[in-house]
Amino acid sequence: MKSRLRMRLARTEDALAIGILVRRVTQRWIVPGQPPAAVGLMLSAMSARAIRAKIGSGQRFHLAFVDDVLVGVAAIRHDSHVFQLFVGTRHQGRGIARKLWDRLRNDAIRRAGTRVFTVNAAEGAVPVYLRFGFVYDGDPARPRHQIVAVPMVYRVDDVAIPQRRPSRTSASRTGARVAGESTRTASRPRQAAAR
Repeated sequence: MKSRLRMRLARTEDALAIGILVRRVTQRWIVPGQPPAAVGLMLSAMSARAIRAKIGSGQRFHLAFVDDVLVGVAAIRHDSHVFQLFVGTRHQGRGIARKLWDRLRNDAIRRAGTRVFTVNAAEGAVPVYLRFGFVYDGDPARPRHQIVAVPMVYRVDDVAIPQRRPSRTSASRTGARVAGESTRTASRPRQAAAR
């Protein structure tokens, strides 16, 4: 039986599953390149309580499920700044990050008319964002933080966006299971990750 990818917006009860997934991916792929002072800051922003508060404040988290298991998250604030785009290690390389990005981008364009998106990409995720159409952001006005990241920008007018009919799928309304991370998958390419 073939696995089925389903997507939907997060609800507050998804916060724990989101936190588990994004912390696992962050610890696996991002923490090794960060200064110690930044690690605690990053991980505290990924707690279930912090994520619940973000969802409650209107930040949108798009979720990807394979067979009712949470495998990917894409989150945006102010309808323009992508601050999370993670896919579980075991599910990378299947186009899930691209589908999450397309969904998040199209939602922000439709809802808010967004024309410019920003992201502070993890160094290993830069090639993924370049494939999505982002470019390096050299704007000196962009705030810099103690977390090691590469500021990038995506301008809708600079990229041709394929128009697709939105699908009407949803995942289980019960608690989401989270795909695990394996230490044996270190040779896989890093997937899109952002703060």
